[in-house]
Amino acid sequence: MKNGKGFILLLSVTLTLGACNANDKPKDNVTPPAQASVTKGKILEPELLINQNEAAEILGEAVEKGEKRETKAVGQKICFYKPVNTSSKKYLQISLTQDSFMPPTGVGSETVYRETKKLIGTSKTDVKEFGNEAFIAIGGLHLFKDGYYILISSANIDKDATLKNAGKKTLENLAKVK
Repeated sequence: MKNGKGFILLLSVTLTLGACNANDKPKDNVTPPAQASVTKGKILEPELLINQNEAAEILGEAVEKGEKRETKAVGQKICFYKPVNTSSKKYLQISLTQDSFMPPTGVGSETVYRETKKLIGTSKTDVKEFGNEAFIAIGGLHLFKDGYYILISSANIDKDATLKNAGKKTLENLAKVK
């Protein structure tokens, strides 16, 4: 996984944000950080955004059933699709951070998205076809939509096109399942 270090950096930042918020208590006369999007509702699974067949279509080859992981401290669920062909270097990973899966002390998915975007700084490319809250940078395609922070990672020959195809399918499916 070529973006493994970048993903680990982003995950570390995300976990740190969650841990810091859990230990911080608001002081008198100090306004706590805004949680602009507190969407408490149905918990979504990342494979609802891109299923196994869709991942195979996006990557152009058969993939195994998605490997799932989650980190409740930051409201994150991940589904990793690897190819059936073990010599292939392709993969597709969907990370979904959502307030409905976050503990009550969590910082919120929008805060995680905004802080990640701020940390990345200018080394990103905005993806206007997905609105104002989408960019490609280290880790992959970052999207914020309707209270969900979605990070799509991939290794492919034409990585940006793969990420955009995955982003389009993700947003179509998000509209159906939320």
